[in-house]
Amino acid sequence: MPDQPQNSQAIPDQLMQIAREQEGGAERVLDQIEVVQNSFEEIQALSRECQEILRNLVPPSPALEELTGRLEQIGFHADNGAYNIQGAFDLYQYQDVVRQKLERVGRSLIEVAQYVLGRLQPTEDHLPKMAPSGRDILQREPQIADVTKVDADLVVAEFFAQALKDRAEKKAEG
Repeated sequence: MPDQPQNSQAIPDQLMQIAREQEGGAERVLDQIEVVQNSFEEIQALSRECQEILRNLVPPSPALEELTGRLEQIGFHADNGAYNIQGAFDLYQYQDVVRQKLERVGRSLIEVAQYVLGRLQPTEDHLPKMAPSGRDILQREPQIADVTKVDADLVVAEFFAQALKDRAEKKAEG
């Protein structure tokens, strides 16, 4: 009896969905980070303005020094927040690199799936159609599940045996 897939959605399609979710979520996070950064910059500016106004309006006193000291602390914390926002931007860039890696893996899975389908059902419909870029996996149509696990395993084994043979021949030549 052939093994039934645990999930009806093919792995490349799942990977495609994850990449799409990552990109959409990252854009929303970036928008929120920009709002927070603008707020910190506004707090910094207001703190400096308040310190200047107080120094010009109120005669020097211990209370004035205490109040301007607190305003300086507010500015310091806003500076710290703005610095940490830059760290969040760095994390966003890292997340984008991870998304690009997911797209590359997806392209590789699509190529293997096309090879397997071509070997199981060698018709014109299943000739390789290589995606020119990672974004194209997001527009790709879902693939039909393999006929049987045994057939798929044999084709995958043949694929890797040929790849290993080609690799060994290249090493022998070099």
